Formats: sequence, C-alpha cells, structure tokens
Amino acid sequence: MNTKKNTGSYYTPEYLARFISKKVLSFFGDNTAISLLEPSVGDGAFISEFTKNDSLKIKLTALDINNKEIKKAFNKWSRKDAVFQTIDFLDFESKTKFSAVIGNPPYIKKTLLTSKQIATCKEIHSNENLTEKSVKNIWTTFLVKSTTLLNANGVLAFVLPSELLQVKFAEEIREYLKTQFQRIEIYTFNDLMFECKGQDTIVLIAYKKHNNRGEFFTNIELKEELENNSYILKNNNLLVDSNVKWTHHFLTTDELNFLDKLKQKLKTVDYYTDSKPGIVTAANNFFIINRETEKKYNLSKYTKPIIQKGFFVNGSVVFDEENILELEQSNHPTRLLQLNDNDKITKKLSEYLSIGKEQKIQERYKCRIRNNWYVIPNISTVPDALFFKRCHNYPKLLKNNSNAFVTDSAYKVNMKYNWDLNSFIFSFYNSLTLVFAETNGRYYGGGVLELTPNEFKKLPIPYVNINSDEFENFTNEFENKENIEEILHKYDEQILGKALNLNDEEITRVQNIRQKLINKRMRK
Repeated sequence: MNTKKNTGSYYTPEYLARFISKKVLSFFGDNTAISLLEPSVGDGAFISEFTKNDSLKIKLTALDINNKEIKKAFNKWSRKDAVFQTIDFLDFESKTKFSAVIGNPPYIKKTLLTSKQIATCKEIHSNENLTEKSVKNIWTTFLVKSTTLLNANGVLAFVLPSELLQVKFAEEIREYLKTQFQRIEIYTFNDLMFECKGQDTIVLIAYKKHNNRGEFFTNIELKEELENNSYILKNNNLLVDSNVKWTHHFLTTDELNFLDKLKQKLKTVDYYTDSKPGIVTAANNFFIINRETEKKYNLSKYTKPIIQKGFFVNGSVVFDEENILELEQSNHPTRLLQLNDNDKITKKLSEYLSIGKEQKIQERYKCRIRNNWYVIPNISTVPDALFFKRCHNYPKLLKNNSNAFVTDSAYKVNMKYNWDLNSFIFSFYNSLTLVFAETNGRYYGGGVLELTPNEFKKLPIPYVNINSDEFENFTNEFENKENIEEILHKYDEQILGKALNLNDEEITRVQNIRQKLINKRMRK
C-alpha cells in the first residue's frame, strides 16, 4: 500500500471500494437521483466504482487537500454532474445535505495537525456537544462532520482504524453515532485490509433511517465473503449497551453475561495496589546507556539500573540482580543517566551532553520545559513490581527483586496495606484476569495488546493467599513453562475455584472465552 505521508491517507484496495460502493448505492434502489460526497478522494478508488452504476443519477462532490489527487480522480469520472475541489475538508461548507458520504478519511494524530486545523476540529466537535477529548485524530472529525452533512435518509460509509471500536477517546464518538443513526454496521477483518504495519482497519456503514434498527457486527475472514455476500451481520445489543469494547462483538450474550457476573464478585488491581507509569526520559536512546558508554564517559556515579523494555524480561515472574547482569553482558542499555540540577558538569559528562545537543534533544518538548534539559524529573523509588503495558502472548507482571527502575514501557506497582505481593502476582496469572486484559485493553495490527494505566487498574483479580514456598514453586514452573496455557491450566482450579467457587465446567468456559479472544487478536 502506498502511503501519502503528508496527508495521512491510505489508498483503498479495489475490492473494498467495490464492496462499500455497491452496498451503499444499492440502498437507494434504481432510477433515483442522489447526491454523493467523498471528502478525501485520494486516488479515486471509489469514483471508479461509482461510474459503473448506471441505475442511479449521481451528483458527485469530490474533495481532497492534494491538487494532484483531485486531477487523478477527475480523470476517472466520465459523467458531467460533478464538483471536484481542492480543499481541506475541515474548511468545506455546503448549504445542501447529501444522500451519502463515502470514503477513507486521513489518519493524522492531533499532534501533527496545524493549530488552525486543531481549532477547527474542536469547533466541529463542540457544535455536536462532543468534548475536546474526542479530538485525538483527524479521522474522528471527518466522521463527525460527515454525519452533519447527511440528509434525513442519508448513509455514511467509511474505512476507519479499529480505534473506533476500542480506544477510550473514541467511546464518546461511538455514543454519538448511536444517537445519529438508526442502523450501524461494523465489519472487522481477520487480515489487515491494508499493507500497513500496525494499522487495523474496519468498515463502518451507518444509516440515518432503516427498517431494521440496531448495531450489527460481522468478522470477515476472506475478501471473497465481501464479493459474494456470504457474511452474516449479527446484532449485539448487550455489547453496545455495556462497557465492553466493540472489537469483542463475537462474544455471545451468554458469554458477556457470564463474565459480568464473575466481575461483580471481584476486587480490581487498584484495590490491592498503587500503580503509575514508569520513568519518562523523553529520549531513551540518550538517557539509557550501556556499560560501555558509561565507562567511556566516566558516568558511573550518575547512573542507576533500569529496565528499558518488556522484551528484556520474557519468561519469568521475578526480575533480580542476576537478570540485570545478563542484560549488561549482552550489551543492552541498562543504566539510567540520573543527573541533578546541582551536579558538577565534568569534562567527560560535558562531552556526552554535547552528543545530546547535536541530536537536538534539548529542543524536545519534555526536555524543553525542564530547568535543565538533561535532568529527568519524578524518578522516585524502585517499585515492588512491574507491569508491562504492551505484550504479545500474555500480559507480564513481575516481582522486582533488583534495584532497577523502569521506563514508561511499564507501570510501577506497589502493594497497599498488608496485601502480599507474592500472592498478588500468583493470583494475577489466571484465565479470567487474562480474559479481562483482552476485553479491557486494545490491540494493534500484528496482535500487540496494550493496557492503559486505568485499564490495568480495573482488571479484576481473584486474590488468594499463598506462602513463600508455594510462590517459589510457582516461579520455577513459570520459568520452565512451554507456554502460558500450561500455567493457566495448572493453577486456574486453585485460583478460580478458591476465589470464585467455580467448577470444572465453568473454568473450562473461561479458558475457552480467553482462547476465542486470543485467536481474534492473533488472527489465528
């Protein structure tokens, strides 16, 4: 897939443009005059499909911020009744409403927008009683503005990032869509529909008015399902009315009810612990160094041990001094450069800081607002345990038996009151908690699961007490496991049976739900 980096757009595959166009245009029936808006026309993939429809009288309005793209799209339109305009859709105004708005809006983070664009986005959202929190990416504003441009019987059809279904800032947008459309259809996909790393895509088709109302979902495994209409759209009202993210639409009503009943019986992570993100250096590659660099610039008196990535702690539930030494011997960066405002700048230290200046690290926002750009604030104390916010096969919670700090790749965990750390970590590794990690978190293309600080805090824990000998045995088995399922199947009965009084059949049901969620995230 070719990426238009300056505009945050991705070209739509022909088969997907064909499916969306046919789906929307067929809604209007034959011999009908309709007005159609495409707010970010790109290479004209949708226009190519519109021209194939001879049964509708289409009045087309095609927009794009890129004049070259508009010219390409114009050359694909073989009819007379059309407007092609080079304009930022945020600035587009129309006195008339449209029968349909179709397209693939750009994906540009708020931080990459101009101040004028940000102000316009905020105004568009505010006019629809949406907060600034929903202005995180330009696609949300394209979606909101397009909705306002539809007539009373209008249809909206967009290719969107899966963020719509799962991230916190999009929750408000989801609620907004429910108030604006009588029928919403969500199409998710087993394979990335674009050859774009890390970007999962969905198709949203929404109808202002419809005889069959509600929110409907389907998962497409092969593009042929779209071509021969062999998919099945299923209504999932319980999912939509609950706090479960829409990515998990394939969970049945019975499964959602089952999980909710278990959740109500449990305390969450924040009942047992205090947790917050690790250290934000603003430039890990500069502030976290290996022993070789430390020695070269005589920095040992300014450094402390630190864990930079979750990748470095695979396979255990304990991280100790020996693990730090192993990382050092592999030449991984394990030393945090912790300077204070009153530190004397030696010649060697000055040499190292000059490297940072050459890289213009002092100009980065988080460095720029410091008293001295090289002094990292809020380092605080070494945490009791570490939870890494991103994972692949399973979430990682580790007891910290070292003196190591951790970057914001992890959350620092400290126990509250007299709760036992060993018991907490042991209790965490059960199929039910890991199910809620899947439903609470969000995942990226490639199967990476991420939990925000609040999503981690709200994970339900079936807490059980164990003694030190039991934890040592658990640690040894965890380190020698072939896979996480081996641990879950061995200890689920002890944890879920004791904390929730679940029987074998109920435990198996939890395990099967987790496997269903894992298969979807991993595209198995």
